Amino acid sequence: MPFATFPQELIDNVIDHFHDDTPTLRLCSVVCRAWLPSCRAHLFHRVSLQPPKVQPRAYFDHGKTSDVQRLYRIIQSSPDIADYIRDLVVCEGMLGREWIIEEKTLPLLLRKLHNVQQFQLHRPSAHIMWRGLPWSLKDAIESVLASPSLLQLKLARIAFDRPADLLSILQCCRTLRDLHIEHLLLLEDPLDAHPVSQSIRQHSPLDVLTVGPRTSTGVISCLLHPESTIDVTSIRKLSLSISGHFADFSRVLRSASSVESLELILMSDIDLQAYQALSSSEYFDMSYNPHLRTLDIKIDVIQRQDDPLSFLNTLFSTFTTPNSLHDIYIVYSLYLPAPYMDRSMNTAIFNGWREIDSTLTSFVFQHLKSVKLEFSLENPIGFDVAPRFLKEVDLQSPALDASGIFVVDAFDTSI
Repeated sequence: MPFATFPQELIDNVIDHFHDDTPTLRLCSVVCRAWLPSCRAHLFHRVSLQPPKVQPRAYFDHGKTSDVQRLYRIIQSSPDIADYIRDLVVCEGMLGREWIIEEKTLPLLLRKLHNVQQFQLHRPSAHIMWRGLPWSLKDAIESVLASPSLLQLKLARIAFDRPADLLSILQCCRTLRDLHIEHLLLLEDPLDAHPVSQSIRQHSPLDVLTVGPRTSTGVISCLLHPESTIDVTSIRKLSLSISGHFADFSRVLRSASSVESLELILMSDIDLQAYQALSSSEYFDMSYNPHLRTLDIKIDVIQRQDDPLSFLNTLFSTFTTPNSLHDIYIVYSLYLPAPYMDRSMNTAIFNGWREIDSTLTSFVFQHLKSVKLEFSLENPIGFDVAPRFLKEVDLQSPALDASGIFVVDAFDTSI
């Protein structure tokens, strides 16, 4: 009886179900040659290059083959494997486990990868000093960034000496759609002190921009610089973690004229009173974002008594014309003392909500469909803290309550 031949589409669908099952994929890859490409597409889709594990060295150990060297040799023997690698992570080590500078094969490997769509370069803590990287490694990283297939980039905990160094990296990105940066450090300012090339470059119209915590505001200047190839006017989803320097973040908001989803994360060390001291030209002016549909605000003031309402009301008042905003989601992280301690400061902090209630029910917000206020109760002590807190909090919102679009909730982070 002849061997039955299954349609390749059916084989691919079956193998797709084993995407996260590496042992099964390895078994399938040796069944027959027709199964091999589909299995490799899953096995090599994501490659994460991590710090080597610290192990006691044997007396006759002459050096162990690293993961980078092993992968490079595999690609040398089967060059088509490089085309299957779409998601690449390079993680620098800590506390004696640093490796990316010493790994001489890493630049060679990076130059073999031409189909990478997602690339991450980061370190768990401390910073990767860009100036300390070998020229060959910098050049290889830039070759990955310049790939026409690259769509997503994440850079975290990297320190640049000069703004021009960061700008040169951004100029490599030609087809980027999703940029995530956090804990990026810029050691020198201003950008104008370092001349950059005046050549005409192709711009990358971003869809998603995430500026994570502890990112130098000089990085924002690089993103908005005329020589940057990053086009922020096309951004549709924007997330900003803010510790201060409101005016710099305001520039991003004013430039992101196409944004539809906005997340503002106010970090725990922020001074909300400093925002109120700014001139109106430095405020977060939402009139520059006419297409905004979703607004998320996370106020992470754990052990401070900053009143967030003045910031919120000032922000909402900048919606001066009828807009497209549909959903507002506010999360307020709150330190809640023990039940026997005075919590009046915590529960009374939203006494002035009535003014916001009036603002959000005006004709300016006629398309609003949902307003959710959520309290994240940090370090609660005792059972059923969240329900008790909701009973104690003074939150007057007659207009929003009458509209049926207002929801108030609380949850214990310890649960």
